[in-house]
Amino acid sequence: MPADSPSAQTLDSFQFTFEAYLDHASRIEPDPNPTEYDSHSLSDSIARFQEEFGRTYHSYRAGSYHFPNDPTENERQEEQFEILKMVMDKRNYLSPFSASDPPRKVLDLATGTGTWAIEMGDEFPDAQIIGTDLSPIQPPFVPPNVRFYVEDSTEDWDFAADFDFIHTRITVGCWSDMKTQIVQRAFEHLKPGGWFEMQEVDIVPTSDDGTITDDFPWRRWAHDLIAAGKCANRQLNLGGEPLAAWLREAGFEDVHEVVFKVPINGWPRDAFLKHVGMLWQRTLMVGVSGFSLSLFHHYLGKTVEEIEVSLVDVRRCLFDQKVHGHMNFVVVYGRKPETSAFGA
Repeated sequence: MPADSPSAQTLDSFQFTFEAYLDHASRIEPDPNPTEYDSHSLSDSIARFQEEFGRTYHSYRAGSYHFPNDPTENERQEEQFEILKMVMDKRNYLSPFSASDPPRKVLDLATGTGTWAIEMGDEFPDAQIIGTDLSPIQPPFVPPNVRFYVEDSTEDWDFAADFDFIHTRITVGCWSDMKTQIVQRAFEHLKPGGWFEMQEVDIVPTSDDGTITDDFPWRRWAHDLIAAGKCANRQLNLGGEPLAAWLREAGFEDVHEVVFKVPINGWPRDAFLKHVGMLWQRTLMVGVSGFSLSLFHHYLGKTVEEIEVSLVDVRRCLFDQKVHGHMNFVVVYGRKPETSAFGA
């Protein structure tokens, strides 16, 4: 190929980034202290999910998170992501970042399928985006600035305190004490001036006109789920907690709280809200069995058959458009002070 050909010029200017040990000219050194280990690697064991009730659950720290991680739930999470993005006017965050003032290092806790982190990587290509979760269910091909790790964020974080932005979204059932395990650690791991944002849903529906009463089946179910979560030492209704107060108590300033109403079905007159409600109804219908099985069986002592029978009315009530119910989607965000009495 002529040296001045377009292809040659392209290759000459290309910056190869292969690791040295992949270079055929490099010498591969033997391990001076070889050890025997199981034929299944750690990564294999993490990817070999637990199976129960015809669903799959995470293997790493098995039993600490009680919702499934199978394709049915992952697809539901993807739809949930898109619905909430619609509710937020096509935004993934409310913290004050932009193309002219981008974050440089971002941490997404309990990243799930990783879509939020991936979209942040696309929006901010010069930023480093890290997502952590108990399940390795994220796609293998992601933007080059996005990395996913299997980690338990209830334990000490193995990260430097240099993040510009830390984020959580719909972490129902992930924590025993979000205030100390997540909010306080987020404060400690942010740079001065960095932002922390929580996006959570209140799973107990309400109504502005009194059409939802205490005996509404989904409302009863939600209270049962919260009770089961207490038995499992897990917080099941973070959207109903005083999130803004938690941020202020941790030392954050400039704390904002925005509450979006998400209809539980297509009852609203407004066409956009009607569409959102119909989508939200579907994600609730798909998800309710997975939300219930492990917690109701292991902590409320119900059989699978009893659970599924009890869910008939719970699902049916979502079709009642005479009930004008909604769930509150709560977004809270705050800034770590440039100088802080709470620590650097």
